Amino acid sequence: MSKREIIANATKKLFNTHASHYIFVYTPPKVGSTTLVSSLRVSLSNSYNVIHIHDEIMLNVLTGINNIKINDIIEYLYLEGKNVFVIDVYRTPIERKMSEFFEKISPYHFNNTEENINNYTIKRVSDRFNKLFPHLENSDHYFDKYNILNPIQFDFTNKYTIQEENGIKYIKLRLCDSNLWGTILSNIFGTDVVLITDYKTETKSIGKLYDTFKKEYKLPINYFDIIQNCKYLQFYYNEEERNNYLNLWRNKLYDTFIPYTEQEYLFYMNLCLENQYINDIQSEHYIDNGCICKFCIDKRREIFFRAKKGDTGFEKIIHQEVINQEVTNKNKQIAVLVKNKIQLVNSKKKYDNNKFKINLNRK
Repeated sequence: MSKREIIANATKKLFNTHASHYIFVYTPPKVGSTTLVSSLRVSLSNSYNVIHIHDEIMLNVLTGINNIKINDIIEYLYLEGKNVFVIDVYRTPIERKMSEFFEKISPYHFNNTEENINNYTIKRVSDRFNKLFPHLENSDHYFDKYNILNPIQFDFTNKYTIQEENGIKYIKLRLCDSNLWGTILSNIFGTDVVLITDYKTETKSIGKLYDTFKKEYKLPINYFDIIQNCKYLQFYYNEEERNNYLNLWRNKLYDTFIPYTEQEYLFYMNLCLENQYINDIQSEHYIDNGCICKFCIDKRREIFFRAKKGDTGFEKIIHQEVINQEVTNKNKQIAVLVKNKIQLVNSKKKYDNNKFKINLNRK
């Protein structure tokens, strides 16, 4: 099988329907991309195929195919005449590291239940976080994954950048502008896109500890130098934004901290993977998982119009649950129809009996 055939096969496994327009939300983890995916699926999935993917490991899990890259599939779809958008999101480095750490705090970092970890002191959690700090992710797909030779300067006026490279449209957003994403995406795609906030760590059982940690955490002073010199922060935040961000953390500095070395970190991660008691694969991760059956499409439109009216609390669009609810609703409708039919029949019987008695009395 040729490489092109392998890529075509992987593409069929990624997308369960054909379309003329494709959106890849191709980002690192913990940058707000789940909210972005759910918003795009609820708003655009009638005309766009939308997929959320982080890396080639995830691609292999989704397709079972090795030795191809996400960029191979993106390029393949473009060469097939498809309109392809690729979206990345920037998040400030300390907050992204915190979110990544807390995402794995139970199965990896403490190998304990979230309920038990909620009782840990902030000092204990901070100590573990600081040991890992330099090793937690801070890469940027727009620079590091997209094969864009000369990324254009971020547009601080419009709060997004769209750059076409080899016929593919690459979009860069920032999490700090997420309240504007609905407007930004509506402008880009030429149709209404509603914002569906989805999968926030604050809403999980570990959320209270996470919220307290963000408020009380003190940044080791040697880590401040790392953040201050971050090339992505310098690119995606203008001077005023950078100064505000850095000043915020200048007021929360602490003593120097010695983190794990590279070798110690590798040993730590291997040990975590061996000891983890929870399967890390998440099911039903999104509000909208992208099912294209009639009932899920109808549910999606219902959520879309509710969101436009300002609603914020949405149940997940899980195919079997939507089907079960549809069956329940149909059964209720049938029960009402049967009840009304019985009442009609009884009323007719009563009418006929009364008419018969009247006729008897007349005789």
